[in-house]
Amino acid sequence: MKFLRWLLLVPVALLAIVIAIANRQPVTFSLDPFDPLNPAIGLTMPLALIVILAMFAGILIGGAASWRQARVKTAKRSSPIMPAAAPAASLPATQD
Repeated sequence: MKFLRWLLLVPVALLAIVIAIANRQPVTFSLDPFDPLNPAIGLTMPLALIVILAMFAGILIGGAASWRQARVKTAKRSSPIMPAAAPAASLPATQD
């Protein structure tokens, strides 16, 4: 499984690095869908920085999801399958 991960990770990372290096011209990163020419919220930065930040955000989100899934699996594994039975004295049918 680790070999498959490295087999996929290395080419994708190299491709992203090559794309980032080839696209160094500044672009406007706009968060305003209504006015693309004069955005209310927009940043001018190199496209390489946008690609690298997007990759970093994906790594963080994927890592957080994997960490959360591992914690849930560990909690399920460590919890008992059946809850402990209640003592007989606490049952109403046994009290006279």
